[in-house]
Amino acid sequence: MARPALKVSIPYFVSDGSVHFRLGGELTSLEDPDGRVLALLKLLDGTREPAEVHRELAAAHPDVSPDDVAEALDALDESGLLQDATDQGPDFDAAARGRWSNNLGFFETYASLEVSKYEYQRRVRDARVAVLGVGGIGSHVLIDLVAIGFTDIRIVDFDKIELSNFNRQIIYGEPDLGRTKVHVAAERARALNSGIRLDAVEAKLMSADDVYRVVHDRDLVIAVVDRPKVHVVHWLNEGCLRAGAALIGGGVDTQRAIHYTMVPGVSGCVECWYRQARESDPTSRMVFDELDQTDREGRAFGEDTAAFNALVAAEAGFMVSELVRLATRVSPPLSVGRLLETTFHDPRITVAERWDRDPACPTCADVPPAAALEWLLTDPRPLPF
Repeated sequence: MARPALKVSIPYFVSDGSVHFRLGGELTSLEDPDGRVLALLKLLDGTREPAEVHRELAAAHPDVSPDDVAEALDALDESGLLQDATDQGPDFDAAARGRWSNNLGFFETYASLEVSKYEYQRRVRDARVAVLGVGGIGSHVLIDLVAIGFTDIRIVDFDKIELSNFNRQIIYGEPDLGRTKVHVAAERARALNSGIRLDAVEAKLMSADDVYRVVHDRDLVIAVVDRPKVHVVHWLNEGCLRAGAALIGGGVDTQRAIHYTMVPGVSGCVECWYRQARESDPTSRMVFDELDQTDREGRAFGEDTAAFNALVAAEAGFMVSELVRLATRVSPPLSVGRLLETTFHDPRITVAERWDRDPACPTCADVPPAAALEWLLTDPRPLPF
């Protein structure tokens, strides 16, 4: 039985016959002309089950029934004001509580009588993640994931550290010039949390089989591999589909940053996306053909000469946030089946493209969702845009 508790992270104050809760700059106000709401709130300290709450509240307000209390608790929970004090995080020792204290405060604001703040952090801790590419965005992503509490991470890269990396790949320094990125990145990640399980793979991904080998046991993948620019997207798609792993892909394109999410068995795959774009938009078809030809000839892409740290860091934050949403279910992911974009001069996130799952797609039609991601098929929560 749940023991409802008000959230410490959402303070309240009493004024003009109402109780006001403050969260994220917004107020939730409850009318309280006779003080019974405040009396109820004072009983919600996590030490009482609902029956005990009713018994003590009814002592001062005899007309309050058990159903009244149940309805009030449901309303408070629906408003995001309650958590269940039953789960005290017994699997978090003192060091873990200290390290993740601010995460737990954040997750408490999303907790409910069904899911505790500790459960959200567990889902982070237990997720199996891969970061493919630890260059501009990937190096930011890796450190963010470790800081948030992901502990089972595989990183993959083949590149060496160059002077031109230092304007945005901030985990590397001048003494690292010429060293392989993946090994230096692993050192930095372990320095932040020595308890992580980190598998550093020095490899260049050149086929769907290569991708599958490094994601076959992963739940979630962030891919920021940029070579070969066009073909690697198809390999990532196929490899993650075979593994049943959600794929978050994207990057920076001069002044804009983009990302998308493909979830096997839930969303359309990259092949669905490209096929629908080619069939519906002659301009997209022309661009795809030109990019494909450039890639096949091994020519450089002009836009690859531009990468600015502020935009790289922002895009890393977007991708990490999406991975957290997928891992924890704290809120619905935003980019499943959609390409989201933002620009340096206009940082509002917009939907650049969207696509549906093609039931006849030869690549993904027969792929079932992984058990850990089936919740996406029935999640009723609306997207904010």
